This record gives sequence, structure tokens and C-alpha cells, in this order.
Amino acid sequence: MKKIKYFLLVSLILICLSIALFAVHFAVFGQIKNTLYYSLMNLCFIPINVLAVTLVFENILAYQVKQERLSKLNMLVGVFFSELGFHLLDLIVEGDDTIKALITDFSDLKSVKIIIKNHPHPICLTTIDYNALTEVMLHKSSILITLISNETILEHEVFSDLLMSTIHLRDEILFRQDKPYTEEDYLHITGDIVRVYKALTTQWIDYLVHLKTFYPYLYKSALQSSPF
Repeated sequence: MKKIKYFLLVSLILICLSIALFAVHFAVFGQIKNTLYYSLMNLCFIPINVLAVTLVFENILAYQVKQERLSKLNMLVGVFFSELGFHLLDLIVEGDDTIKALITDFSDLKSVKIIIKNHPHPICLTTIDYNALTEVMLHKSSILITLISNETILEHEVFSDLLMSTIHLRDEILFRQDKPYTEEDYLHITGDIVRVYKALTTQWIDYLVHLKTFYPYLYKSALQSSPF
């Protein structure tokens, strides 16, 4: 209600100001026809002005809002990697003896992303420290609940998929804890780890792109802790 009253008050003030300026113009120049002619001409351009404001300024504002939102989302991504992601990736990559030979140069992140996207992410579960993986998943899982409860995460498709895949892996590990693993269990867990591995590497490269653009000093630190 207060906003409506404020809008009406501002509108009334602007209309009165327009009328007053028109009256001053007529009193000074006394040319009613010319005044009306140019006033109507200005009215003709109002739709174009409105169009320009709508298409240009609103798009600029929307872009700025989107960039601010992405910046906040990338802060959450950074929290995830600091708390869990780096540890998880470091453990899982030990089960892939091919990726370290594929990625040797991080100067061109676009090329690295293409390599990551086309990489099949094969995993050998026996070469992974599964006990360490289990410990990390169980003791660091609280960050997953904190992040997934944030509604803005849903706007980041890659990151939300990563969180859901990681939560699913945690649940599978919890379900099979202290139980003997069958061959089917090993295959199932391996598939879950591969799903997390793919999402982790993709999101990590996207996060590196963000750091390289906006936080070069953090980018250098992230490269030093690279599991590759």
C-alpha cells in the first residue's frame, strides 16, 4: 500500500511539473501551435524510448544481476571444493591411471575442458583408498546438506548434479557400511564413483575458469593443489 501511495505521489508531482513547464513555455514564447506541435512530436517518440529502456537497460540490469548471482554461486562452489571436493577428487583420481597423462598443460582451460568432457573416466576401485574415501564422505557430508538446502544451487545445473551424485554416493556407502561387498555391490559403487568423478572434474574446470578470470591469485593456489 505504501508503494502504491509513493508511486501515485511521484506521478502527480511529475504531471504537475510537466504542466508547469508547459505553462512557462507558453507564457514566455506565446506560441501555442508550435508548443503543441513539438509536444505531440515528443509524445510520438515515447514508445521508442520505452522500447529502448525495456530492451537495453533491462537487459543490462538482468545481465548484472545474473553475474552477481553466478559470483555468489561460485563462492558456494569454492566452499564445496575446500571442504570436500578437493579431497574427493584427489582420492578418486588415483583410480584413473590415464587422466594424468592426458592433462599436462592448464594454460588453455578450454582445451582442458574438451579433454575432460571426452574422457571416459575409467575407474579401478582396487587402486582407490576406499577406507579414506568412506571416511571423507561420512565426516564431510554435512557440507552437502548445507549446500543442497540453498535454493540458488538449483540454478546451477552442473553443480546441483554434482551435489546430488555425491549425496547418492554417500548414501550408498552408508547403506553398505560394515557389510560384505558382493561383485554386484562393487559394480554399483564403481558406477556411482564414476558419476561423481565426471561431475567433479567438469565442475572443477569451470571453477578454475572463474578463478582465473576474477581471482588470479586463488587460481594459482588451486593449480598447485591439482590432483592431475
